[in-house]
Amino acid sequence: MQSAQAVRVVFKEVDMTVLTRATDCRLATDRAGLAVATQNIRTMHFLARLAKAFNDADVPVMVLKGAALQLTVYEHPTDRQMCDLDLLIKPCDINRAFAVLESLGAYRSQILMREDFFPKYYYEAEYTVGDIMPVVMDVHIRPLRPLRYVQFMPDDALWENAQKVQIGDAFVYLPCPEEMLIHMTAHLAVHGDSNRKWREDIYRWSEQYAEQLDWQQFVEMAQKWRLTLPVIAGIEAAQVGQQRWIVPQLVFENLLDSPVNWRDRLCLRQAPRDDDHPTAHVLVNALVTPGILFVLGYLYAAIIPGKEHMREWYGHEHAGWLPIAHVCRLLRPVTKYFDGLWSIFSRTRIVRDESGRPQLTAARDIDAGKTIGHFTVRAWDGQAKASVIMTDPHGESMHLSIKGKMRFVGSSDKPNARFDGYRIVAIKRIRKEDVITVGVERESKVTGRKTRTTEQTLQKAA
Repeated sequence: MQSAQAVRVVFKEVDMTVLTRATDCRLATDRAGLAVATQNIRTMHFLARLAKAFNDADVPVMVLKGAALQLTVYEHPTDRQMCDLDLLIKPCDINRAFAVLESLGAYRSQILMREDFFPKYYYEAEYTVGDIMPVVMDVHIRPLRPLRYVQFMPDDALWENAQKVQIGDAFVYLPCPEEMLIHMTAHLAVHGDSNRKWREDIYRWSEQYAEQLDWQQFVEMAQKWRLTLPVIAGIEAAQVGQQRWIVPQLVFENLLDSPVNWRDRLCLRQAPRDDDHPTAHVLVNALVTPGILFVLGYLYAAIIPGKEHMREWYGHEHAGWLPIAHVCRLLRPVTKYFDGLWSIFSRTRIVRDESGRPQLTAARDIDAGKTIGHFTVRAWDGQAKASVIMTDPHGESMHLSIKGKMRFVGSSDKPNARFDGYRIVAIKRIRKEDVITVGVERESKVTGRKTRTTEQTLQKAA
């Protein structure tokens, strides 16, 4: 592991190189590279401020994946794109960690099945800070998603051998080289080898720390945490196209000889399909996770979700809306096959970006001045990501959440749409598959039988 001082110096030199050398040959003709560098620098500067706040509050914080590799492996901010910050917090510190995040202006930006689903059954909570260039943080209480691993990975997994790395005037923790490699390979397999940069991360980490890795400890920890199967799958995926072995052949053979059972295989087979097959996700979790009482509690939480989760399935509120929402949820395995038919009559659709966040995009070309879609509102709960502030004729402001798929509209300083009453209108021609965005703040008129609104603002702060 590099020393803390060495890491700090590299980080500062990288920042100064990009910020002061506008003619950098790597960026002058590469707009995509410049965008990556800008986002990475902003994210790492925010991480330095975040680390200082956590240090001052005496709350240990560990960084995983992209941020950890930016601090140790990658030398230039264009080398590896970061979509978010992955933070690992000890279970006993999770409430204090949330308080630190909220003191920095971050807000909870994820609706789970129930308020108590995290941290008992779900492994992370999502926080976001900022509007124009938001930084998304996945706050982990456990390193990996499948519920089965909860029973085998202790609360101090990755913490027992963690090492300090300095960033700015503060420090964060990183897993030791062996446990970092276990996490990266298992994470790649659990997510279905869905991102090329994760394969590159594994190769670069192995290349840099090959001489320092204790391979016996690597194998023993993978076996102890019942992660040998995803680790093997992750190594095989990352090895494709590479000349050098990521792990020594003898180590790989020892992993192959590790005992696994049908639950391990079923867990890994289902994990990459969780988002697309939520019913199978719940059933497989129940089948492969040890602990009957723990599983029964999980099934209860999954079968009877909270109201906020059910609004994701049915966006209209009226008397008896909740039973209809449950019906929509139960019928989703069938109705999802009709999504293509519904899209014929809709100008928009929801797609997910590389990090899995939903975005509102154009299903076909939309001319300027055309209505993109209508939205309805409900009382703001302090958690919703997309909301509006409406002022009634008496000058009283109401903070309301946007309902329906229009709540996934993005924000930008160069928007292609605007609010007009309870609808969103294109302000210029929007091409098919373009992301639909509105201004962070925009005035408009709302006319109606009962209401005349003089101001409407997209909010992204709790």
